[in-house]
Amino acid sequence: MHEHRERLRVPVLLGVGQAFDIHAGRLRQAPRWMRERGLEWLFRLMAEPRRLWRRYLFYNSEFVLSTLLEFFGVRRFD
Repeated sequence: MHEHRERLRVPVLLGVGQAFDIHAGRLRQAPRWMRERGLEWLFRLMAEPRRLWRRYLFYNSEFVLSTLLEFFGVRRFD
């Protein structure tokens, strides 16, 4: 969405992830105990490891690093 936002010419973009697939019954949702503990990402990774491992390893690490850099005042991300 970020890469194509200028070409889409719409006022709002909403990423829903796998929500439609869960509601349509195509994919299972993580058990309640995993959702309540913030572990739905782990359930998804176990269900689709070949598709998700890069995303979780690289993008999540980049997010955590950026958050820490901003928190400690090393760099500001707008």
